[in-house]
Amino acid sequence: MATSGTFTTISGDWVVPTVSGNGTSTSADATWIGIGGVTTSDLIQVGTQDTVSSTGQVSTSGFYEMLPNVSQPVPGVTVSAGDSMSASLVETSPGEWTITLTDLTNSETFTDHVSYSSTNSSAEWIEEDPSYASGQLVPFDNFGTVDFSTGITTVNGTSLSIYKAGGDEIIMEQSGQDVATPSALDTSGEGFSVTHN
Repeated sequence: MATSGTFTTISGDWVVPTVSGNGTSTSADATWIGIGGVTTSDLIQVGTQDTVSSTGQVSTSGFYEMLPNVSQPVPGVTVSAGDSMSASLVETSPGEWTITLTDLTNSETFTDHVSYSSTNSSAEWIEEDPSYASGQLVPFDNFGTVDFSTGITTVNGTSLSIYKAGGDEIIMEQSGQDVATPSALDTSGEGFSVTHN
């Protein structure tokens, strides 16, 4: 899901999926929230990522990223399939951000304060196929379904649900085929699911 406006905060919760690979190569998926990036080249994001080896070994971790820089691992938070996660990005003053990722299951939290110039142009709650540093997509793993909840963002100074902020669905396609499809928003206007096709 994505919205447009002038955004200074975003938050969301999700459950880390149980994933499987393709049996032939490394595959991956990423679940994150972010500000910027829908129509611009800037993006600040935080979330979790699964990587599955060709033999089926799964590695799950937290990360944050500020384009054009590469993603950075989140220290001190041990993430596993089935863990309940909560994340937020808050612009505390122009160009100054607080990044937070919490594993509610393990009661582990990462917080960092960073400087980043953002257009504040969009807010996103995303399940996607990540890419290598070269920009080439990693083959998508099978993540089943990811459920987002408590999706809130601050737009032009007002705290709003995804629905009230005008969220639109984003369907991920590869080679003309839908590979990740979001549901409609739930009755709270703050939650939805994304399903692997």
